[in-house]
Amino acid sequence: MQTVYNRNNRKGREIVQSEREIEFKNLLTQEEFDTLVTVFRLTSADFQTQTNYYFDTPDNYFKEKKMGFRLRVLPNRNELTLKTPVQQHVMEEKTVILSNDERDAIIHENRFPTVSFLEQIKDKDPLICIGSMQTNRAQIAYNKGVLFFDHSLYSRKEDFEVEYECGDVENGQKVFLQLLQEHHIPIRPTDKKIARLLKYNNSLEG
Repeated sequence: MQTVYNRNNRKGREIVQSEREIEFKNLLTQEEFDTLVTVFRLTSADFQTQTNYYFDTPDNYFKEKKMGFRLRVLPNRNELTLKTPVQQHVMEEKTVILSNDERDAIIHENRFPTVSFLEQIKDKDPLICIGSMQTNRAQIAYNKGVLFFDHSLYSRKEDFEVEYECGDVENGQKVFLQLLQEHHIPIRPTDKKIARLLKYNNSLEG
């Protein structure tokens, strides 16, 4: 993963963190999730709650380009992130850290700060919140990467997931598949969180 910081706001305020993210993910049953938590000796103290708010234009600008735009609220910081696909398993992330006032303006007033990577939609209709998801997450270092254990809640739905982030696609895939095999976990096609959220919401509307 490579991280680059850019100061490109006229006021000098904006600091954009650019990161290339290589990730592999697999949905789990609750039993499989609990087994991995036990194997890796995780406790409730290792989990942190985060809430993701997802946004798009009324004509689904980001969805049509397979991009994802979210506000992530953590106990000690707020991240506004645009994720753009590069290739399979690889996403480019651009993130700006927001103040609590900026966070609240987005959530309660749908008012966004000036951010360079949103210039592409400046002539479109205002962004709207298309859903939110709360995730209890733990993470540990694992085989030159990071394992994430996620229990996510959205509407009346919950799911369990393991993710592996690393710096190399080929080796990362081998490490991740070996992890699943060692713990007798079937490989399951797994959408990104925003796609799962939208699919579930669409099923309710149908």
